[in-house]
Amino acid sequence: MPSTTDREPPATATGSQLLCCKSIDKLIADADEPGHRLEKKLGPWSLTALGIGAIIGSGIFVLTGTAAAGEHFEAPSILHAQVLDLLVNFLRTGSTAGALMHGRPAAGPSIAISFLLVAIACSFAGLCYAELASMIPIAGSAYTYSYATLGEIFAWIIGWDLILEYVVSNVAVAVGFSGYSKAQLAAFGINLPEKWASPVWASGHWTGAYFNLPGFLIVFLLTLLLVRGVRESAEANNVMVLIKIGAILTFLVVGGTLVKPANWTPFAPSGFAGIVTGGA
Repeated sequence: MPSTTDREPPATATGSQLLCCKSIDKLIADADEPGHRLEKKLGPWSLTALGIGAIIGSGIFVLTGTAAAGEHFEAPSILHAQVLDLLVNFLRTGSTAGALMHGRPAAGPSIAISFLLVAIACSFAGLCYAELASMIPIAGSAYTYSYATLGEIFAWIIGWDLILEYVVSNVAVAVGFSGYSKAQLAAFGINLPEKWASPVWASGHWTGAYFNLPGFLIVFLLTLLLVRGVRESAEANNVMVLIKIGAILTFLVVGGTLVKPANWTPFAPSGFAGIVTGGA
């Protein structure tokens, strides 16, 4: 039996360990281990469709209208005001009096410039990801890249941040899906009860709704699809990408015949603030 002097001291989370990086060779070797290796089941078409599906998200369908028209809400009290609105109003006016009114100013026709600014900003991020993906050709995305360059603690933070980001964004998309589903069903004479088909919390206060059933159902069905496997998920994504591209092309062709230059004035009703927030 070994003596106590032969035992290794317990590992402690020192600063050097928290900032410890894994080499690219070590990351690749770990990913190639039999217990960790991912099977390659997707071809070039499915991979391309996954990229297009990630780029053309639901925001272009759900949020474009509100970005152009603007949104305005009034919080019931200063405690319910959004932190960003508090900060922006304080920096602009030196007080928080305007924080109860929040939302986004209307971009109007200048939303075209908003899309251009977003495209330029996203191209920088896309080029960075392309460079990192070619240097570290394994799964893990930002978690793996930060593990190889910044350290374990930053990889841990980014990993959990990505999980939180996906959860919050999926909630927003599910709520948007619920709203459009209600409107579409109402056009056919099917009216869902508001208390069971509306968000429970919106605009800084309780809405009185009990449950958002359409939003829950779409998340539940997509979860079942993802559990089935990556190939089934990719096939469903291929179909959805074709539908999204078809919808965008239809909008451009049909909308192009209905353009009225008189509606371009005022081009930027909220000025530069509307352009920036329209792209945000």
